[in-house]
Amino acid sequence: MKLTRTLTAAFAAVALALAGCSGGGQTTEASSSQLVLGNNGDVLTWDPAEMKEGAVIHYAEAVYDPLLRKTPDSTIEPNLATEYEYNADLTELTLKLRDGVTFSDDTAFDADAVRVNLEARKKGAGSASEAARVIERVEVVDKSTVKLHLSEPSPGLLAGLATYLGYMASPKALAAGGIATTPVGSGPYLLDAGNSEKGVRYTFTSREGYWNRDAFPFETVVIRPYEEFTARYNALTTGQIQFMYGTPDMVPKAKTDGLTVATVPGEWQGIILQDRAGKVSPALGDVRVRQAINHALDRKAILDTHYGGLGQVSTQTFNPASEAWVPSLNERYPYDPAKAKELLTAAGYPDGFTIKVSFSEGFMSPLVPIVAQYLGDVGITVEQVPVNGFANGGLETLKGQPAFMLSFSTNIPAWTDVLNKLTPTSLWNNFQYTDATVTRLLKEIPAAQGDQQAALYKELNTHLVEQAWFAPIVTQENVYLSKPEIDVTMQQAQLMPSLRFFAPAK
Repeated sequence: MKLTRTLTAAFAAVALALAGCSGGGQTTEASSSQLVLGNNGDVLTWDPAEMKEGAVIHYAEAVYDPLLRKTPDSTIEPNLATEYEYNADLTELTLKLRDGVTFSDDTAFDADAVRVNLEARKKGAGSASEAARVIERVEVVDKSTVKLHLSEPSPGLLAGLATYLGYMASPKALAAGGIATTPVGSGPYLLDAGNSEKGVRYTFTSREGYWNRDAFPFETVVIRPYEEFTARYNALTTGQIQFMYGTPDMVPKAKTDGLTVATVPGEWQGIILQDRAGKVSPALGDVRVRQAINHALDRKAILDTHYGGLGQVSTQTFNPASEAWVPSLNERYPYDPAKAKELLTAAGYPDGFTIKVSFSEGFMSPLVPIVAQYLGDVGITVEQVPVNGFANGGLETLKGQPAFMLSFSTNIPAWTDVLNKLTPTSLWNNFQYTDATVTRLLKEIPAAQGDQQAALYKELNTHLVEQAWFAPIVTQENVYLSKPEIDVTMQQAQLMPSLRFFAPAK
C-alpha cells in the first residue's frame, strides 16, 4: 500500500489552512497575570463524579483541589491530604488532612467532607467510578483523619486520589444537587460565570485565601474550547490562546511561527476491538481475525508519515515507562498482509468481511481512512461511522459499536489503564468482555508488590497482545505548542500538564 500520496495531500490541506495564520494582528488576551488555554473540547459537567478522563482535567483543576497530586514524573505526593499510609495488607488507607482549608462557599474542608465526596464518586459514571469501587467504607476517625476500608488492594487508588476520585467539592453543594452546573470547590480559582460563555470561553479568577497560592501564579485563567485542531492552531498564532495540545504535522510550522514545541511519550492510537465475543460483529469473536487486523497494519509507515516519526510503533496499550511494558511485544505483529489473509481464511473469512469502525470526528479523521485502506488490502471492508464530539453525545454512540478509534492516554501506574479499559465495568469496555486469564490476573496483581507485581503486569500485557484485544498502531509523542511568554513543565502519563506546571516565562 502506498501511504505517502494520501498523507501528502492531507498535510498540504493542513498547511494551506494554517498558512496566513501567523502574525494575525488580533490582540492577545494574555498578560503576565493571565493564562489562556486552548482546550480539546467543552466541559460537559462540573460534577467530579461524572467527569471523563482527558483534557477536561484543566477545567477540574481550576476549581477543585485533589487529596493527593502528581509530580511531573507521576510520583504521588501530598496535597489536601498531608500524609497517607497503608496497613500491612494494603486494605486500609489512612489520610491525614490539611487544616484550615475551606470551600468557596465557606464550608470547612474536613474528614466528613472527604467521606461525602468519596461516597459520591462511587455512585458516579465518570473516570473516578472504577477507582472508587474498591472503597467499601470511609471511616471518619476524627475531624482531620479518614480511613478508607478497601475490599481488596488497589494499585491505582493513590493515582485516583490525585485526580478525579480525589477532587474535593463542597459537601453542601453536593447535597443541594447543583454541582453539575455550578462548581463549588476548594481549588485555586472561581468560575466567573459573568465572563464565561458555554462552549466558547470559561474565565476563572484567583480565589482569595487559597492555601497554596504560590503554586498557581496567574491571577486569571481562561479556557477556550476548540474541538477542531486547525481552529485551535489559528487561535494560538493570533494570540487568542497561549497553549494547546497539537499534532505531529504541526511541528515544523509551529517552529517557523516561533512557538515553543514540547513533547512527552503519551497516548496510544489505534483500534479498540471491543466486541471480542462477536455479539455485533461475529468475525471479531475469533482471535485469528483480531490478529489478522494487527498484521494488516504497516505501523512503521504510518509512524514515519502520519506522525512524522514522533513516537514508536506499538502493539501494546500501556505506558512505556510503566511496569507493564514489554519491548519485545512490539515485534509481535509485523506488517504481513499475506499472514493476515491466511488468518482470515483459517477463521472462515477467505473473502473478508465488513466491519463498522466508529470514531470521533476531527481528532481521528485523518487516520481512519489510512487504517481503512490497509484493512481493505486484506479484504476487510471498513464502514466508517463518524460520531459527534463527546460534548454532543458521541460517547454514548461509541458504546454500541464493535470497534472504535480514539486516542487513549497511558498511565502510571499501569493499574489506571486496567481500570479504564480492561474490567467488565470499564468505561472503554462497553461490551463487558473478559476471559479467565484476565480475570485471574486482575485478582493477583493488586495483592502482589514489587517485582512479583511487575511480572504479573507483564503477563497481563502479553496475554492482551496475543489475544489481540486491541490493534494499537503507535505510542505517540504527545505534542504541546505554547507561546514563548509562558513556561510549561511537561508531565508524564497525563494528557494535559496540570495547571501547577504553568507559569509566566522567566
